[in-house]
Amino acid sequence: MPIGKYIRSSTLVAALAGTCLSACSAEQPTQSKPSRSVVSVAASAETTPSRTESAGIALLWGTGANARLFGAVEEGVEVYGRDGAFKGAFGSGKVEGLALVGDMLLTLDTSSLELQAWKLDAGAPDAAPSALMDKPIKAGRLLEGMCAFKSELDGATYAFLLGGDGIIEQWQLEKAGGKVAGRQIRTLQLGTEPKFCVADAWTNSLYVTEEAVGIWRFDANPEAEVVPKLVDVRDFGNIKGEVAGLALVRDADGKAVLLAGDAGAAHVNVYDLNADNAYLGSAVIAEQGNIDGVDDLGDGISFADGTLIVADNSNDAGANFKLVDWQGVAKGLDLGKRQALGQDRPVEFDFKPVSASVETAPVVNDGDAADDPAVWQNASDPAKSLIIGTNKKGGLYSYTLDGAQHQYLPVGRVNNVDIRYNVQIGGTPMTLVTATNRTEKSISIFRMDEATGMMEDVADGVQPTDMSDPYGMCMYQSAKDGSTYVLGNDSDGTVHQWKLVEGTSGKVKIEEVRRFPVGSQAEGCAADDETGAFYIAEEDVALWKYGAEPGDGDARTMVTSVETNPALKDDLEGVSIYYGHEGAGYLVLSSQGNNSYAVFDRKEPHAYIGSFTVVAGDGTGIDGSSETDGLDVTAAPMGPAFPHGAFIAQDGRNIAPEEHQNFKLVPWEHIATALGLDAPSDRSSR
Repeated sequence: MPIGKYIRSSTLVAALAGTCLSACSAEQPTQSKPSRSVVSVAASAETTPSRTESAGIALLWGTGANARLFGAVEEGVEVYGRDGAFKGAFGSGKVEGLALVGDMLLTLDTSSLELQAWKLDAGAPDAAPSALMDKPIKAGRLLEGMCAFKSELDGATYAFLLGGDGIIEQWQLEKAGGKVAGRQIRTLQLGTEPKFCVADAWTNSLYVTEEAVGIWRFDANPEAEVVPKLVDVRDFGNIKGEVAGLALVRDADGKAVLLAGDAGAAHVNVYDLNADNAYLGSAVIAEQGNIDGVDDLGDGISFADGTLIVADNSNDAGANFKLVDWQGVAKGLDLGKRQALGQDRPVEFDFKPVSASVETAPVVNDGDAADDPAVWQNASDPAKSLIIGTNKKGGLYSYTLDGAQHQYLPVGRVNNVDIRYNVQIGGTPMTLVTATNRTEKSISIFRMDEATGMMEDVADGVQPTDMSDPYGMCMYQSAKDGSTYVLGNDSDGTVHQWKLVEGTSGKVKIEEVRRFPVGSQAEGCAADDETGAFYIAEEDVALWKYGAEPGDGDARTMVTSVETNPALKDDLEGVSIYYGHEGAGYLVLSSQGNNSYAVFDRKEPHAYIGSFTVVAGDGTGIDGSSETDGLDVTAAPMGPAFPHGAFIAQDGRNIAPEEHQNFKLVPWEHIATALGLDAPSDRSSR
């Protein structure tokens, strides 16, 4: 999968001149150098000095009298009350990373390179926490720090381990039997060592400090593209020295600021996350009364319950932690007037997560290779049904329902595929599979052996398409006269329709019967054999509905569009139909730009019902799906694993472990339950 390239110091000058680094997006950090607005605030409380004479990141947990401050120190974790009084200690090793997810505390021991999870008891805040991992997570590299969060996108808990070599390991933490285990699902990359990070569940963002460069933002969704965006840069931006700790402040209205420790200026920088990371000013922790100021901000900051917590290794009486009332900072910087308007939770958080129960073996080619699936239902033994999938760099696969490869035909760069049963060719009924073949600019035609599930080429020679680049395709079987058609589209959006007819010696050929323009590039399509509708996704624009009969012309209606439906983000890709009884059922559309799948009523006016995402499943070892090109869905039962049919999606980023692209299989009832759909159709016919 694509990862951000290394950011070398020699390339930094280009970024500072306004040219984006090779690993970042087009979003630029603040390059102007406004006069620094600095407010001086004092700590409202401080902890007693650490017994280990060191202080790292500290986290506040709980409220009121039961609130506890957990501080990372040289020999484990020290615990303090909200008033700063020492309460106890636990663990061992050089702890340099802490994270809280609910009542679970994560600790990172950089001496043993181990991550451990601890169970906290809100009813007994001073009780020793119990270890939740029978075997701590062991990193494969030197570590500098860690953060974690629970994603509102898929409900999973993720930990990010920051490696001294610039590699960031993303781990998914799963609970089973009262214990926690982890599995690494992807890596992120920076050029030099990251030290601190913080994650925002609202926007699914991960912010990371690269000490010698600045602050970066990644998409924390493990299925997202791995391209960091530069938030601010040191020396030429608003950071004067090494970038230290990070913290996030978000209020109920959605207003959010990012806090970053600037070790060079001993300031806490404040950035408006609702206004393109605009720099709002800085705070310095000054001396007041018996509480020292903070002269070194290189060891970690955090925020919770209206309180900024700062590690102070320059404290006269010994390293400790300072607690600062956030209202003093907000008032001093006039944040109420300077911050942009708040934001609602993004649309994608309404997407319902489901998990695949099976994934196919990866395709043989690397890069963007797998594309479009189709389902062959075995009428005599549904559990032996097959998934057919294209490899647009080399051929056509079929897979058994456990994901194993059944057949591979190296027939060229086949892009999209579809299937129809009982196709009458010269009086002989056949099950035919067709595919757009970009190597020969043709339509490939195969006959499915109903006994063995093996495909055989039955095309009457090369079947030319008169297309510059055959792209998407689907099949249609007319309820009027039983004729079977192939509808394919060129990369320029022109749709061609061919009828399947008898060739020489029992072979099959195509005869063009219609062509019409869609407008711009289109690919995914599906034809409804019962209603005579033809659906096609114009990638950057809309899902359109035409007639599927050869005499239906180019009249069309819009089902949905990128402009009118906020749940959609181009490209619109795969389309398929879940057939219910008596015209009921659903249309399913791939929204590639946000890794989701939209569901619409099959009946007019095709109301939008909701969207879902395919996420990693607990304990299955199967990752989610992303950047989906083609998909298929069937209501036909396929044995005990898929009693109500299945949804199949091409996975453009096959992670955990990183492998070539493949296809993910989701039982339909998982989707029906998540979206509150009508009971599955139990449609026995195919």
